[in-house]
Amino acid sequence: MQEKLSAFSIIAPVDESERLLKRILDTESVEMIPLESILEEETLNLLRTPDHTFYDDIYSKFMNLYEMIGETPSPEPQNVDISKMNISLKDVNAFIEKVLPVVETLHRKMNDLKQEREKKTKDLEIVERLRMIDVNLKDLRESEFFRYHFGNIGNDYVERLKESVKDEDVLILEVAVEEEKTWLFVIHRKELDLESTLTTAGFVEYSLSESYSGTPSEISLQLEDELKVLDSEIEILNSTIRREFYKNRRLVKNYFEYIYILKNIHDLLQKTKSTENFLVISGWTTHQNLEEMKRFLESNPRMVLLSCQPNTKPPTLLKNRGFFKHFESITRMFGIPSSDEIDPTPFVAIMFLAFFGMMFGDVGHGLVLALFGFGLYWRLKNDLLYVIGSAGVSSSIFGMLYGSVFGYEIIPSIWKRPMENINYFLAFSIYIGIATITFAMILNIVNNLKNREKRELLFNHNGILGLLFYWIAVVSVLIFFMNGSFPRFGLISMGVLVGVMYVYSFIFTEAPLSERIVQAFFEVFEILISYFSNTLSFVRLGAFALNHAGLFLAFYTMAKMAKNPVVTFVILFLGNIIIIGLEGLVVFIQTLRLEFYEFFTRFFKDSGREFNPERYKL
Repeated sequence: MQEKLSAFSIIAPVDESERLLKRILDTESVEMIPLESILEEETLNLLRTPDHTFYDDIYSKFMNLYEMIGETPSPEPQNVDISKMNISLKDVNAFIEKVLPVVETLHRKMNDLKQEREKKTKDLEIVERLRMIDVNLKDLRESEFFRYHFGNIGNDYVERLKESVKDEDVLILEVAVEEEKTWLFVIHRKELDLESTLTTAGFVEYSLSESYSGTPSEISLQLEDELKVLDSEIEILNSTIRREFYKNRRLVKNYFEYIYILKNIHDLLQKTKSTENFLVISGWTTHQNLEEMKRFLESNPRMVLLSCQPNTKPPTLLKNRGFFKHFESITRMFGIPSSDEIDPTPFVAIMFLAFFGMMFGDVGHGLVLALFGFGLYWRLKNDLLYVIGSAGVSSSIFGMLYGSVFGYEIIPSIWKRPMENINYFLAFSIYIGIATITFAMILNIVNNLKNREKRELLFNHNGILGLLFYWIAVVSVLIFFMNGSFPRFGLISMGVLVGVMYVYSFIFTEAPLSERIVQAFFEVFEILISYFSNTLSFVRLGAFALNHAGLFLAFYTMAKMAKNPVVTFVILFLGNIIIIGLEGLVVFIQTLRLEFYEFFTRFFKDSGREFNPERYKL
């Protein structure tokens, strides 16, 4: 169901704006309406949007402070009365200008040390690969006769590189081999230019700082010591930053809360208009909050509450309770109903569970799904997991009706077993389809009545005309199956109604005359096909019920063929996992498909906009 929203306007003195807007933010029950959709242009020209203030700048400084100490602020603005905080903007600004530079300086030093640590860590990784080279790298680097290169190359190019320099005075050592690349240490005569050869081979060179001296093993120990020193210095700076913060923590919290509230108030102020002395706001709100607002304004006689009529539709506030609340997630997959449409969520919940349960009926499989869905829901609080858990319960109920537990028909069926009553289940699925499509058309008729759309009510293919045609067709087909011939009245009636559909489509199609003739024909043809295909689509309810039983039968047959009891158990265990996981997913998708294409599309326009109340934002 939907909660009805009311539009209101308030005129208040400018000096009361902060108190008024804070209350709106505190309630989280008001969505602001652009005043352009309410006021005339002449009136709007007399009003102005309040100027921005410096709150954004000072707010960003506080956020920067929190970020540098690695914390996320958690203000509680609803519990704060800013008029009683005894804080001035001058004090707040002076405080942040004093504390922030100190923390920024320390943080900058810490970042420099972290960058140095990152560089030395990379150097250590390089040196570790050179441990097998027992040569003083500084001596080699300063040698008059030799030069060295260290880097990696793709595994496929190592032999090619060796082949290309085999006639030169070049020594290539493979110091480390990884999955896709090989690390090489290359030594050659200084006068030999090897740069172009290495580049052509895709050699990626890594160089160490010239400050390092000694063998790779000695450099490695040196780097490890330097990293420990850097870690200590970083930890000291981090502790100093946090000490500086916690020394002023109470002031930081109070000042930030104050600025946070004012920033949000003045952000909201940009959605209002004002004169020099008065502020004008307008918004959508719930009936309960409107009554509370009236009581609030009664104690503030300088503020005036007015009703208004915006030239836009109100937003939609879905207000389903308890069990149905969780199925709003399914409705939102298809869209948001407009405020003048029926909320389909309760019908979605009932049909979803009925369709899923019928296609996936098994006590054991359903219990596993229920435990999985509800178990994760209690931890993650995700509505879709609650839907999966509920689908599992429905599956278990239908499993009792079918007499099936983990594929075994070991309990008496309360209703019928699908594999023993194939034609019955296929026919029953068609009857469910007829009932569902009929109900969808009735919902569309109700929506048209609510919106006073007389033309759509009478002549739309999902309106009275469509419902009449559909049921004449259904009854005629039933008579045909019973008597072997179509009733003449049915054929004549359907012919007349098809003619009316064609004339309606022809008249209201916006196109040249020649195009309208053809377009109207194909529109009516498509409508007639949709009645048939949508109804026939529900055969999948019975087909998947049979498939569920048949799939287990296939695994059961394979298990019986196995001579080893362990193999038999493994086949049955894996079979049940595949059925629960794979077929459960397929049935879930098929259930959504039936609801969307065969149910929703006949009455649901997805033209709504969800209610988005103003809230405090970090």
